[in-house]
Amino acid sequence: MTRRPSILRLFLGALCAAGVAHAGTVYVPSPGISTLGASSYEVQVSITNTSAVAAPVSQVLLPTDTDGTTGRPAASTVQVQAGRTAVVEPGSAFKGLLEVTGSADLRYSARLVGTGPGRLGVYLPVITSDNFIRAGQTAALQGLVSGSGRTADLTVVNLGQAAGTCTANLYQADGTLLAGPVTLAMKPLSHRTIANIFSGGIATEARVAVTCTRDFFAYAILTDAATGEIAYVGPAASGASLLNLPGQGPACPAGAICFDAKGVVHQPTQAKPVQRVSFPAPAGVATRLRMSLDVTVGPWYAPDPSGKHLIYWFVVNRNFIMPGMLYFRGPSQSVALVRYGVNLTHPQKLKIQQPFTAQPGHTYHVENDFDMGRGVYMVTITDAQTAETVQLVGVPNVRSYTLKAGDNFLIDMGFTEGVTPDEVPTYGWTYANVHVEVYK
Repeated sequence: MTRRPSILRLFLGALCAAGVAHAGTVYVPSPGISTLGASSYEVQVSITNTSAVAAPVSQVLLPTDTDGTTGRPAASTVQVQAGRTAVVEPGSAFKGLLEVTGSADLRYSARLVGTGPGRLGVYLPVITSDNFIRAGQTAALQGLVSGSGRTADLTVVNLGQAAGTCTANLYQADGTLLAGPVTLAMKPLSHRTIANIFSGGIATEARVAVTCTRDFFAYAILTDAATGEIAYVGPAASGASLLNLPGQGPACPAGAICFDAKGVVHQPTQAKPVQRVSFPAPAGVATRLRMSLDVTVGPWYAPDPSGKHLIYWFVVNRNFIMPGMLYFRGPSQSVALVRYGVNLTHPQKLKIQQPFTAQPGHTYHVENDFDMGRGVYMVTITDAQTAETVQLVGVPNVRSYTLKAGDNFLIDMGFTEGVTPDEVPTYGWTYANVHVEVYK
């Protein structure tokens, strides 16, 4: 007989406080809805431990519109057993953020469930480093409705550990401005809600646009007092998706040997500022080496915002054989700068510099095309949001290069702080989708 895994329900108030170091932190907003019409609701967070050993989970309740960086409530810690799921309930009356910190082997989901029959629930977001919205970007919450007992509540979460400002505008489907701009002063690591954003008016297919000066998240809760129904509206998906239609853009072009590290490969922190991706090079004479990746620009390094922020260091084995290296410089210089060259020491490397203003919060697709056979070296930087393109063009210093058995392509992303003057870390940036093509 197959038995279902047991579910342990853990009430936060009954947990023992402890201080434990963990790998990652997520946030679950609790809207504080306990009753709606004849229905009752409560927040439930499911935590599954995918590892083979028990994992500690630390939890903190951060009430709405409070500074989450100072005067914090004591953390509660519980062990989630290997292969088990724990269900955490912060309490139906609690309104704010549930901060959960634990091992990278943990998996989280959240919902607002009814206490009546069925208990199917309504989705709630789990805010992580994968889905938060960068400072300066705009989140669009679409499909909002109101009227006939329906209301829409907007919630904004400041994920920055410093105070910030958020601006919201409310639009009809035809683009007419209904309200705004509304400015919200946000405390560090805080959560604010604007209740009934339509002020009792009637709207269909309306949208809210939210922009913040710090990294953030935004969502809306739609409620119907007559029926007790609740709906969640999260940030709309971007049309800058890099997915392809069937038959469009082959994964590996004809005549090429390809290598890939898909998805997010590096998010620099003080503990790990640099990430290296390595691929085994195919032996033989190569006439073209092409590398690409996606980089989401974060904050400029505050002590030296115009320093060299490394996008990639692309070499064969070592610096002496370099198909390309790219930096972005921030305010006051605002340039893209490449170095390259085969069988050249670093001072001998060729240099190209182009005016370029990288926007924090924007994702750029970068291609480093070292085409020795054609005698063209080109670095192309494309803004995924605006499709604007900048190119840096030069000439390779060799016509081909012979790869040997045991050679490796190395791609480094990010610099270590304080090691080399003018080379600065890229904390808060994101690197993804590293791709290498070799042509013979």
